[in-house]
Amino acid sequence: MVEEKEQQVSKYNSGINIIMRLDELWKDVNKHARQGKFIMWNADLDRVWCELSRDLSDEVYKNKKTDFDVFDDSLKQLGNFEDSAKDGFEELTKEQITKRNDQYKKLMEKELFLRRLENQIGKGTAWSDENEEDWD
Repeated sequence: MVEEKEQQVSKYNSGINIIMRLDELWKDVNKHARQGKFIMWNADLDRVWCELSRDLSDEVYKNKKTDFDVFDDSLKQLGNFEDSAKDGFEELTKEQITKRNDQYKKLMEKELFLRRLENQIGKGTAWSDENEEDWD
């Protein structure tokens, strides 16, 4: 006997709330990136991932999760984050500068991955649909 799956539809659509949360998260991403708070920047990106990945099919989720995990694996290999400069005017070593630069680049790649994913699932940049009537 074949069971039919009952489609459950929420009485209330939370789409606007999701987009508002994403907007707030992206604001935090920008703020923490500019402030050099790599720990918070990375945590913000993880929260964006949670918001976006909820709309992926199981198959797409597994593939994207694998891609997403590559960023965290690369960041782990670079070592712990050291947010901004310490109090005072301590000069950073060449090794510290190189490490922070590598971390910065990897966080930018992670962010770009998520921004592109957001567009792919239709929550980001508005794309015109050739099938829609032109209202202009």
